[in-house]
Amino acid sequence: MTSSLDSSLLLFSPDDEVLEQVKVDIGFQNLSQDWDSYMDPVEHPLKEHQLSELEPAPAEAKEEPAPPAQKQVSVQPVANSVPVLDGWPGVHQFQVTVRRRPEQAGRQLPYVYSADGAKLYTDMMVAVPFSFTYSGVADPSALRIRALPIYRESHHIQTPVRRCAIHREPQDPSNDTGHMMHVVRADHHHASYHVEQERCSVTVPLEAPEPGTDHYQVLFKFACMNTCVGGINRRRLMLVLTLEERASGRTLGRQAVEVKVCRCPHRDWRADEKRKGSEQAQPKASKRPRREPSPPPPSNGQQQLYVVADDPAMYRYLVEARESLLRYRRSVLAEQAPPAPLSRQDTAPVKPEYR
Repeated sequence: MTSSLDSSLLLFSPDDEVLEQVKVDIGFQNLSQDWDSYMDPVEHPLKEHQLSELEPAPAEAKEEPAPPAQKQVSVQPVANSVPVLDGWPGVHQFQVTVRRRPEQAGRQLPYVYSADGAKLYTDMMVAVPFSFTYSGVADPSALRIRALPIYRESHHIQTPVRRCAIHREPQDPSNDTGHMMHVVRADHHHASYHVEQERCSVTVPLEAPEPGTDHYQVLFKFACMNTCVGGINRRRLMLVLTLEERASGRTLGRQAVEVKVCRCPHRDWRADEKRKGSEQAQPKASKRPRREPSPPPPSNGQQQLYVVADDPAMYRYLVEARESLLRYRRSVLAEQAPPAPLSRQDTAPVKPEYR
């Protein structure tokens, strides 16, 4: 009882002498160690209790309201809905042409290419060799070539190019390999056919040129005629050829070739060349050509012509020639004139004489 009372008094006594006396009365051998072990279970909980009562409670931190989260709007690049027909070689100098194969004896090729107007005349389902040249490509397998048919006129350019109903029939010979909706076909083992926004296209991987050549060649076929009703329907057809990245689809180059699919390519080519030649030879006439002033009418009703002389000597020579020709004309006319008829003179009747 005494020890517990002394301990309670010890906690609240600030005098050091009292503390030492209490330690002696209790009988600690080692004052420093025994006193600490004795007072630890008693002193520390009270200290914590007293400190908790004496010390002011820490103010609670007020949580500020978090600002409203802003809605993240991801901006995606918008693709141009109007196809582009302008040629663009790009950084790889992408170019396209149609190679002319050697003709066989007595036979014409089923296609003609006009380099001046970049226009191809071909029959249906004929393999036409398109040659592609490029430069600065380290890995050709990372790129591809896309062939997309597009109408040339601005009022038809948004219309997808479709085949006619007759050529879409499964029984048609052009549909033996499938892809009945595609006008353009690629004669390539790794060709891929795509339909994006109702537009049909075909892609082939880009390959390195063969040894001894500087171009990469791909065979394309056209599975519908320009005159097919319900299909192309006599609209001008363009084939847009683009160089793209296979992973992202980014365009690196573009070229366009006009195509006319017809039964007689050479006939249509000659007709177009003749028409272009006549248009270049003859200048365009104005709507209201200026009328030259007509010379005054001659007095005797004959047509009169005029010659302009810019030299006095030439003028005198022309006047003498005119006078000489007039004299010659009068002499010829006088010889050819018929003789004048004799005029009849009235005479008095002769009276008979009677003897």
